[in-house]
Amino acid sequence: MSTRDEDDVRERKRWEDAEEERNYWESIEDEKREEEEKAAQSRADAIEAMETWFFDQFEDPQVEMPRDSEEQSFIFPWGGPFEAGDVLHGEFSHRFDEATIMAAVEHIERDGTVEWAPTSHGDFYEHPDSEPDEEPEATRLELTGRILNRLDQLEAAIAAMPGQPGNIGHNAPPEEIGLPPYGDEEVAEIKTAIAETRTALAEAEPDAAALAGQSHRFEQWGKKLGLWLAKKGDLAFDELIKNGIKAITWAGALALFGDLARDLVALAKALLGHF
Repeated sequence: MSTRDEDDVRERKRWEDAEEERNYWESIEDEKREEEEKAAQSRADAIEAMETWFFDQFEDPQVEMPRDSEEQSFIFPWGGPFEAGDVLHGEFSHRFDEATIMAAVEHIERDGTVEWAPTSHGDFYEHPDSEPDEEPEATRLELTGRILNRLDQLEAAIAAMPGQPGNIGHNAPPEEIGLPPYGDEEVAEIKTAIAETRTALAEAEPDAAALAGQSHRFEQWGKKLGLWLAKKGDLAFDELIKNGIKAITWAGALALFGDLARDLVALAKALLGHF
């Protein structure tokens, strides 16, 4: 074999070796790309599965939840509000990693909604108790009567409670006690709420959303009174009793606010379960 032929053979061998190496690295890149594509598709499928499940279980509260116009917030009488991150971690943390779950959360919240209400057919919806046809009506009547009675009691309690410091005997409460939580303006609002609730209950078919809204208002007033009493403690009661105001009036009003809030929500649920 001539020197030229030997050179050709060596050149061809170098080319074949280079081609083999190139094919090897291309196959490695192809496998890597294929694995990445499979991982991306698997991640996309996981996100889609979580999103599909989520929107079967939850919805924007604007769809069905009543709204408290005074507080400019939604009321969630049937459970919630729920956050996507919490429920997805609870449901899927054993199947998907943190990054995939958070990607699903980001996709679900892409329109800015971060608090969700349960759908009426989902597992997280707090269904009103289902009873025979006669039972819901009896429950409604019982709840309505109880609410009306408590409205009467609250009205009397509010009338007996001092709204301004000048009403406590002839002296304002000492500085360390502070002012009672209800001034004349708030007392008027509570009286209006009592009247509005009575009007709503007088309807042949009371508006469940309106009752839920009133429940929220009574609950907030109760919380405010509870915080004031907890902050002032025995000092407030002692001072009130010295000035001829029964401490039971304050404690009774606090209990009535809470009882009314619970009964109104229960009635709203009973009304919705009736249809």
